[in-house]
This record gives sequence, structure tokens and C-alpha cells, in this order.
Amino acid sequence: MRTIAEIRKDLNAKVAEVKGIDASNAEATQRGLSELDALVKELDAANQVEAAEQRAAEQKLDQLQKKAGRSFSLVKFVRELSEGRGLTGLEAEVAEMGAEEYRRMGLTANGAVVPSAFIRAAQGQNAGTAAEGGNLVETMAARYVEALKEKLVVAQLGATVLTDLLGEVPVITSAAISADWGAEAAVANTKKANYAKAVMKPHRNSVNVVVTKDLLRQTSFDVENDLINKITEAHAVLLESAAIAGSGSGNEPRGILNTTGIGSVAMGTNGAAIDWKSVVKLETEVNSVNANRGKMAYLTNAKVFGALKTTEKAANSGRFIMEDSAAGRCNGYIAEYSNLVPANLTKGSGSNLSAMIFGNFQDLYIGQWGGLDIVVDPFTSKKTAEIEICLNAWNDVLVAEPKSFAAIKDIIA
Repeated sequence: MRTIAEIRKDLNAKVAEVKGIDASNAEATQRGLSELDALVKELDAANQVEAAEQRAAEQKLDQLQKKAGRSFSLVKFVRELSEGRGLTGLEAEVAEMGAEEYRRMGLTANGAVVPSAFIRAAQGQNAGTAAEGGNLVETMAARYVEALKEKLVVAQLGATVLTDLLGEVPVITSAAISADWGAEAAVANTKKANYAKAVMKPHRNSVNVVVTKDLLRQTSFDVENDLINKITEAHAVLLESAAIAGSGSGNEPRGILNTTGIGSVAMGTNGAAIDWKSVVKLETEVNSVNANRGKMAYLTNAKVFGALKTTEKAANSGRFIMEDSAAGRCNGYIAEYSNLVPANLTKGSGSNLSAMIFGNFQDLYIGQWGGLDIVVDPFTSKKTAEIEICLNAWNDVLVAEPKSFAAIKDIIA
């Protein structure tokens, strides 16, 4: 069976080919659609095989942990890599699983690999059975992906997180087809459906964490939690920043604020303070293109969030823009803040301006390819008895439907 990446490549080429066929050439159109259908079926079969591989990996990890009588230890994994003597026991077997997964995906590891089965599966053996881990649930670290999502404000607002991706992932959107009124027996106008394609592809990102050798000599679940928290916090900041305001240049994905086609609301020539009318205009920008669906929410930074709570809808009304602040709602929608939303924008003579976003966060995709590639450096900080841990992960961010979002980029707060 061909790899998923190979099939997707052919599928993308066939989609482009079918789009270019003259609508009047029924034979070529039918042939192209048949070939497209065959590729879709082949891709579906390959995806089912990969899903089976992932399920088998999770089962194998569970079996290995039961055999070892303990869960996989990230602390032991890092400590043994730092000592240069090679991995042993359960951690060595898990690393072999990670290496195999990377070979299957066509990724090149820089260090030892923790497979995606680990970042999905709970770190205990069986939380439902006390003797197999249930007694430890309260002190055990969360799954990596779940811990990461909990730290991502955009994920909490409804962003779509895709894991276990292979190769490039095309995302197809289409414009609506309009209908016409016609006179009796008049020839109907021919309309085409216009498709746009964006592609998610793995971008390597690195998270560097420094821990002491004393910490790595501990074996408690609290230390496991501490190490994973340090890594996920740094990883979350990187992804959140890209999702909100990624430039799209170099290796950085393009975020909401820099995506062409999102709605726009301007405050003033040089920026202006937030007001009720502009908050509602953000909603109108999305509503006017029939994109008000899914998980709608407002997102801004702490400065603007505070202004929403203290700015009246109308002078001397005693009613504020964010009246339901205790419930975290504004204009009837969920509202949240992240200080990764820029507060240093410029417009005209205005500087240190802030942004505010409104939209359907389900149309913001965050992709994850494979597990975690971990490189351990015990030498750079040897004088302070510290070890640097560099985590390499492959992610991408994509605004799948730009019209689902609107933004203000010139708020004085």
C-alpha cells in the first residue's frame, strides 16, 4: 500500500486537473471524477491502516507499562539521555516506538522520540482499576496534548486541534453557488462552484527548557508534572502566538490577524478607544458574509479586556460594554483574553495599539504531526549543574475560513 503522503500528493494534483476541465467536456469530467473517487477511497483505506497502527501503538504502550509495573517516565527518559549511557528498560522500548513512527511519517528525528501514543494516552496503566493506577490519578501528569490544549486560549475558545497528521493536509473551502430567475423556456445560466485550497504542512518548532540535575534525580509524580508543565507552557506560548498573529513568513505559520480575507473594523486614523459600536461591528462583519456559526467568541489582550469592563455603552448610562464579565461574556458571546494578542501595533501617528478578534474559532485549525523529538544537552550549562532539554515538535496553524473572523487592529487602551 502506498503511503498517505503519496496518495495525498496525487489527490491534490487530480483536484487541480479536474478543476481545469472544460465543463462542456462531459466525458473528461466523468473520467476525472471517477479517478478522483478512486484516490479518495485509496486515501480512506490508508487512513484506516494508519489509525489501526496508532491503536496498536497505544495498546503496545499499555502492555509495556503493565509489564514494567510502572508508567513511562519522562524524567527518567531525560536523565538517561543526559548521562550519555543510552536509554534502558521501558523508556528504551518507548523510544523505539517513536523512531518507528517517525520513519513511517517520513520525519527525521534530531534526538530520541516520544511517540504520539504517549502524548495521547494517559500516563497511568488503568485509571479505572486502583491496583493498576487508579490510586495515583490525582498526582499523575495529564496527557501531553490535553495539557497543551488547556494552556491554549484559542483551543478553549473552540479551535480545532488535529493530531496524528501525516504529510501535507489540504483544506478545501468553496463559495456558494447563486441561483437566477428566468423567463419561461429561457436558457439557464451555467454556474460553477469555486473551490479554494489551503494546505497544512508540518513546521518544526523548538522549545528549550532548562532543569537542574537535582530535579532529574527525583522520581515523584510532582516532578513529572513540573517538567511536563514547563515544556507544555513554552509550547503553548509558541502555538498561541502563531495562531493569533503569526507572520506567515519563514517557518512561522500565518495567524488570524495576518490572514487575507478576514473582516476589518477601524477605530480611527490614529487609533481610538474601544466603544460599543465597534464591538458590535465586529459581529456584523462576520454576520454579513453568513459566517456566524460554530463557536463564536471575542479574543483580545488584558488591556482591552479591562477597558471592556469599564467603558460605558453610552455616556452616563451605567451600562458597560462587558456587562456579564463574571461569566466572561460580551455582546452575548464568550470573551477571553491572551497577552499574546498584540498591544504594540501602529497606525498613523498612533503606537502601542491593541487588537481584538471576533469569529468562529472552530475554523482555526492547529495541527500536530507525530510525537515529540527530545534532544538533551548536559554540557552547555554544566557549571550550574543544569540540563537543557530541546523539544522539537511539528505543528501548523491555518485559518480554514477567513471570512469566519473579523478584527480591530487600532485600539488605544
